[in-house]
Amino acid sequence: MVPESKSTASMRPQILRYLDYRDFLKDYYAYRHAQDADFSQRIFAREVGIAASSSSLIPAILKGQRNISPNLRIKFGKAMGLNERDYRYFDLLVQFNQSKGMTEKNFFFAQLAKFRTSRAQILDGTQYRFFSRWYYSAVWNYFGINQKQKHPGVIGASMVPPLTSAQVEESVRLLLELGLIKKTASGYTVTDKHIYTEKDVQAMAVRQQFMELMSIAVQVLDTVPPDERQYNSLMFSISPAGFGAIKDRMRSFQEEVREIIDHDAKEDRIYTLNMQLFPNSKAAP
Repeated sequence: MVPESKSTASMRPQILRYLDYRDFLKDYYAYRHAQDADFSQRIFAREVGIAASSSSLIPAILKGQRNISPNLRIKFGKAMGLNERDYRYFDLLVQFNQSKGMTEKNFFFAQLAKFRTSRAQILDGTQYRFFSRWYYSAVWNYFGINQKQKHPGVIGASMVPPLTSAQVEESVRLLLELGLIKKTASGYTVTDKHIYTEKDVQAMAVRQQFMELMSIAVQVLDTVPPDERQYNSLMFSISPAGFGAIKDRMRSFQEEVREIIDHDAKEDRIYTLNMQLFPNSKAAP
């Protein structure tokens, strides 16, 4: 599914179609510049009420180098002539984009999704939910290897960790709604359709899914025999160049794994592969 175009320079951008306020500001500026070639970021800053000595704030915000304060959000809203509803969405969108924790992001996304016809509502009602629980993906993969089973209890009992019948039924309803599976005479089968979600929302949802999978990985360490799993850890010191090289190698390995999966046959189980590379110290000054 290809994301719909947000705006063109000749059309005034509509805030409800955005999930990144910086994209909206860039498109708004492009729109104003298309209407008046003399319109500049300096003029934009003056309209917002930013002092001439701080006119560099606009490009810094657009590049993601600076955030917008609550007071500045009000000034931007007035300068762009946003009505009350659009300003409320803009205000929440800024908070959503600038949130750092998952709890905050989920809260503000839920608020954005309450706006009828907004981009957040569309995604919340469809693609976003696919990433919100680990077992949606697990059940989807299950139907890729078993199209003859449709009993929720049997499917749930075959998962690690086990799913309840309610969780399987919930997954089936969502997958049918998204068109990711279809009914057959004996059960369900996957379709060729793939899921698409805006980058920022996907990142948020995938983080939620990743935390769930990390928790499961700890449980599996004690419940699955060593010959059916692989756990390794390595702590080391490294230079910036070496760190970059390792990240590149990890990406290459992921591509190799995808290649193996694409050419695999007679699949009979579902696996999760997690790879983590994180610091245990701060960089030396």
